[in-house]
Amino acid sequence: MPASVLAGTLALAGMGLLVSLLLGISRRRFESNESSVVDAIDRILPQTQCAQCGYPGCRPYAQAVADGEAINRCPPGGDATIRELAELLGRSVRSLDPSLPNATGAAVAVIREAECIGCTLCIQACPVDAIIGTNQAMHTVIAAECTGCELCLPPCPVDCIDMVPLESAMPPSLPVTVGDFDCIRCGRCEPACPRELLPQELFWFRDSPARLERLDIDRCIECRACDRVCPQHIPLTALFSSAKTRLRERRRETRKATHAQQRHLHHASRLERERERIKQRPSRDERKSLIAAIQQERDD
Repeated sequence: MPASVLAGTLALAGMGLLVSLLLGISRRRFESNESSVVDAIDRILPQTQCAQCGYPGCRPYAQAVADGEAINRCPPGGDATIRELAELLGRSVRSLDPSLPNATGAAVAVIREAECIGCTLCIQACPVDAIIGTNQAMHTVIAAECTGCELCLPPCPVDCIDMVPLESAMPPSLPVTVGDFDCIRCGRCEPACPRELLPQELFWFRDSPARLERLDIDRCIECRACDRVCPQHIPLTALFSSAKTRLRERRRETRKATHAQQRHLHHASRLERERERIKQRPSRDERKSLIAAIQQERDD
């Protein structure tokens, strides 16, 4: 083969290898960036796994959003989640898609307990464990935990579950008793709040971290304005302060768990690299042969 032809063939082969290497590196970087974006989107979503967005869970919806799906398809997350997603992805803020379930207002499931046969099918279907009960016993829904996903409706064999507005699930004629405090739902605390929060709902859901996050309890400045107008003399500020402390502790534990997970992944990656290095290391017989060859060359 002429030298010029051989040189040209080698040059083409080298260019092909270089292009393949660059494509491989680009693919790995693209996949890594795509995965990090999906993780960031997934962290913003409420993790109710309710499938109201049209996807089987929050992670698949996060992947779809990263691929271009609309950011306004999460009823449980509401406007707060849409704003966070818009800020993360550089998209415009949009109102919640009106075609989605519960897009016009918060709704929760209510079981007509007299008709419940205790089959437990709704308990198995609930993605957030908001239904309590046991086999052949009456079931009930924890309104504070229900996301209104409607996944409990299809499996109910006696159709004893209704979806009602959140306000209807807590009749104003009956006080909400939590410990020694009775809220009569007078609503005086709401206009008194200088930060335009919802003290009444903060009180109801003070033991639900996810609800407190969505209600933005961190904006509470503990000014005691709500305490002064409460006719039941509920120590709202003290309760909110305690709830904020628990929420901070929960965040700290989440960060700690994330850090531990990262350490585990780093450890596993290091072990994998070590195993690969050991696999590529010459065997004992190969090392003996190599040493013998070197000694032979020296003797010659």
